[in-house]
Amino acid sequence: MILSKEQLKALRRAKGEMNITTFALAEQIGVSRFSLARALKGQGITSNNAKIINNWLIKQLLDK
Repeated sequence: MILSKEQLKALRRAKGEMNITTFALAEQIGVSRFSLARALKGQGITSNNAKIINNWLIKQLLDK
């Protein structure tokens, strides 16, 4: 599964605003650094990891 353009943009923006490494962001989200790196590149990831990332993105938006 590949994240949508909007999800990918939000994920990259969050990483940039937080100014943290892929490894640190992966720990926060709860996915492996390899899965997160693939997602950030726009490559396919498992549907479960996509769901975890999407839920994290939604939580970030609601917490603002």
